[in-house]
Amino acid sequence: MDYAFDENMAQKVRTGILGLDVQLGGGVPRGSTILLLAEPGASSEIFAQQFAYGGLTDEENVYYLTSEQPVSEITSEMKNFGWDIDDYIESGTMNFVDAYSLRFYNVLPKSYSESLSAKDFIKQNTDPMNLLKATATQERKEKYRGIIDSISYFLRAYELNNVVDTIEIISSVGKATGAVHLITMTAGMHDNIVENNLKNVCDGVIEFRMRERGSEIERSILIRKMRGMIPLNRTIPYNVTEKGIELETTTRVL
Repeated sequence: MDYAFDENMAQKVRTGILGLDVQLGGGVPRGSTILLLAEPGASSEIFAQQFAYGGLTDEENVYYLTSEQPVSEITSEMKNFGWDIDDYIESGTMNFVDAYSLRFYNVLPKSYSESLSAKDFIKQNTDPMNLLKATATQERKEKYRGIIDSISYFLRAYELNNVVDTIEIISSVGKATGAVHLITMTAGMHDNIVENNLKNVCDGVIEFRMRERGSEIERSILIRKMRGMIPLNRTIPYNVTEKGIELETTTRVL
């Protein structure tokens, strides 16, 4: 079943990926926490960046906690897709939370540490998990969305129960504020118990899949669950273009 935009759209938050919003009936439910489970190479990081930019263009504040990439790489990749966020960063609408540098601060060249801002320098001895919790629970007066890219680092570095408890905190904050949180996770890196725990605690689960067919790679999205929505009974093909993630759908936007 395909979903079109309707009068309930006010209760939905657009993802920034038009074809996906159509399939979701206008977007994801307000206050939801979405797990994006993707195989390596399936372009989950592009989805996360597109989701962030979608929030900015919808006049939301965005925080983007990165544990897998330097901030400079993310901003450069976003510019390659035409998502220039310099002005948003300057205005404070887009806020990067750098957990990546915390992981490697003591082994990075001195020249790198000298380039850190005063704010990031103060955070150098902060535990990444505490940084994640502090970021998620920070009081925000404007409507916003949050991205955690990715939770796989935290699952490698901390006990599962600690990670699940933190996601429950993030989820409760989202429900209280109406904010949507996107949490990325690498498929196949963790055992089934870990994956099922995270699938259970999140309001929505979107899987990015890849398979080889002859000399081509087919990519598809499976909406495994979404709060308040009857799950689709099929996968949705997608491509990565110069505009980002684009779904192959003939659904007309009403």
